Amino acid sequence: MNVNTVDKSLSPKVGVQVLVIKDNLILIGKDNKKGTDIFGVPGGKWENGETLIEAAKREVFEESGIVCDQLQFVNIYDFFREDKGVSYVSIGYTARYVSGDNKDNLEEGRVAWQWLIPQVALKLNLYPAGKILIETYLNQKI
Repeated sequence: MNVNTVDKSLSPKVGVQVLVIKDNLILIGKDNKKGTDIFGVPGGKWENGETLIEAAKREVFEESGIVCDQLQFVNIYDFFREDKGVSYVSIGYTARYVSGDNKDNLEEGRVAWQWLIPQVALKLNLYPAGKILIETYLNQKI
């Protein structure tokens, strides 16, 4: 990244991502953009007027139809998206599955939700922030 070519008028974006856990399995969805084969955990933008925990619960429900609770902070991951020319901070949590059935919400960006063993999920083509969240979670369990 060349800092001299970055549009300084754009503000960095803050988002959340959640590793929802059910019976030692984690929730993973496939990106619904045509032609992509990339996977991720539920997550999205932190909206004005809500706490980070509220944002995380909302994003999980909006994207997957799953209700979760008992969120625990895991990590912070910052990165620059060359394709959008914007810096991001992603705040990662674990959460306990409460209720709901996996559902696809095409407007939210991920489909084909499934429950996977974390080590199996790591073999998928994951978004970097989600991959690091899973790896950090597993390292904390050791």
